[in-house]
Amino acid sequence: MVKNKRNQILEAASRSFSLFGYKGTTIDQVAKMADVGKGTVYTAFENKEDLFHAVLQRVIDELKAVFAEAIKEDQDGFENITSALDELHTFKEKHQLVAKLADEVRVLGSESANKALQQVEYAMIDLVKQLLIKAERNGKIHCPNPQATAFLLYKSYLSLVTEFEENYAPLEKEELIDIFKLHFMHGIAKDEA
Repeated sequence: MVKNKRNQILEAASRSFSLFGYKGTTIDQVAKMADVGKGTVYTAFENKEDLFHAVLQRVIDELKAVFAEAIKEDQDGFENITSALDELHTFKEKHQLVAKLADEVRVLGSESANKALQQVEYAMIDLVKQLLIKAERNGKIHCPNPQATAFLLYKSYLSLVTEFEENYAPLEKEELIDIFKLHFMHGIAKDEA
């Protein structure tokens, strides 16, 4: 099959999943939106689940690009981690498909949507973990368990920018960086002694 047709189907599927969620999307809808026959969709993708995973992989690839853009060589490790977490959160909040999946989980308890959101979250945590590993390799931090540390940083950041802001005044980005430096980074900072 021509790669262009596959991309056309993926674009249509992304729009459909963003508009109707996982449960509300059908192969018929995707075919109609892509202006191809239903058989063409099944030639490119085994089933709706396979199509959904391909769309989700595109989202994760986009997420990785956003993360890479947030990392600046002239920033210190703490600012890079906070900037990256900020970009990941913004991406998650603004990406239509991710927002629709979150709604579907909240309203319908959709297992497929929940698994998809977990995949996106695991990708986010893994990106933070890779940043921690790189910082440790460069001698900037001491981090014996980058997986647990990445999880803690990500979840803490998310809580500060969502739950905290529901009850208190929102924090400025500089305040977030200061909080992370004070409470997290000094604990993993490399001893200078």
